[in-house]
Amino acid sequence: MAEPDAEELKRYPVEKDLPGSAPSSGVRYWATPFKKLPQRGCYVSVAVSERDGRREYEIWQNTWGDGGATNRQIIVQRGPALDRMGPPETVCDGTLIADVPDPKSPGQLSPLRGYTRPAMTWDAEFGHVLMTCVCPDYLPGSVPLLPAILVSKTGRPGAFQYLGRIKGEPDAEAAKRTIWSDGGSLLRLDGGRWRMYLNGFGQVLTAAECDSLTGEWKFLRAPDGALRELLPDFPKGPNRGGCFPTVLRVAEGNWHLWITDTWVPQAIWHFASADGLAWKPYGKQPEITRAAVSGHGIKCLRAYVDPNGKDIVGLLSVWGTGPDGEKGWVLHESRMPAKGIVD
Repeated sequence: MAEPDAEELKRYPVEKDLPGSAPSSGVRYWATPFKKLPQRGCYVSVAVSERDGRREYEIWQNTWGDGGATNRQIIVQRGPALDRMGPPETVCDGTLIADVPDPKSPGQLSPLRGYTRPAMTWDAEFGHVLMTCVCPDYLPGSVPLLPAILVSKTGRPGAFQYLGRIKGEPDAEAAKRTIWSDGGSLLRLDGGRWRMYLNGFGQVLTAAECDSLTGEWKFLRAPDGALRELLPDFPKGPNRGGCFPTVLRVAEGNWHLWITDTWVPQAIWHFASADGLAWKPYGKQPEITRAAVSGHGIKCLRAYVDPNGKDIVGLLSVWGTGPDGEKGWVLHESRMPAKGIVD
C-alpha cells in the first residue's frame, strides 16, 4: 500500500507507543498481507448461503447520508464472491425507527434518526436478526447511541420489522445518562436464550441476556452486583477503553472476540474463550496495528467462518481510495485457522 498522505496523517495520527507487545510487522496470526477488496465498508457482516448448487455471499452494512432519515439506511450486497459483489440494495431506512426522539423536540421523532454499527446474524426461527445502534443524529457524546434490533425472514427490501431499542436494564441505564455504545454482537445460545455483547455502559465489554428478542434484557453481573466486565485487563486510560467490539462463535467451545483499542484507532486486539464469558488473549496482543497497512488509518475488524469450516476470514477496514476513486473505509481480507485459545 502507498504511504499515507499528509491529510490522512492529520485526520488519523499515528501513535508511537502502544500498550502490549505490538508486532513489528503490524500483524500476527493472520496470513499477510491483508488483501484489498474492491469493496467499501466498515461494520460489515458477511452471510454465506447455498442456493441451487451455487454459493452466494451477502455483505451487510449501513450508510449515513447527508440528508434526513431516508438517507440513513441498512444495505446489502450479494454476489458469488467478496470481490464480485452486486450493487448495494437498500432494505430499510431510518424512517422505520419509531423510538428515537428529536433532542430539541422530545415529543417528535428525530428527522435525522438512523443506524450505525450493525451486526447481522442468521437464526433458524427469525431469519435475519440485525443488532444495530440508533441515534437521533451522529453527534458523539452529545446524543445517545443505543442498541436496537430488526428482524426479517427474507432479508429483502420492505420485509424488516423494527423491534426497537432493547428493553429492560440497558434502557434503564440510558435513562440515567447519555450512553454512546459502539455496538457489539447478538448471538443465540444453545438453550434458545439470546446474548448481546455491548460496550459504552461503563465497561470495555459487558453482556446482557434475554429469553426473547422483545423481552426485558438483564445485564450479566459480578458477585458484587456491578455490571460484569468481560475484559478486565484490557488497556485503559485517557481516550482508551475499547471500541467496535465483535464476537464470533466458530463452534461449541470456540469463541473469538476482536476489539479496537481507542479512537483514533491504533491497534486491534483478539481474545478467545471456551464459553463466550471468560476471555483470554489469543496469544500475544495486540494482533493488528497500523504498521500492517503502512500506517494508514484502520477502524475495526469483522470476521466470519469460511464455508470450509477450517478458516476464519477477517475483514479489516482501512482508510484509502475506494473502487469509485473516493477516499473512505475500504475492506481488506485475510485468513487464520479457526482454532480456539492460543497460549
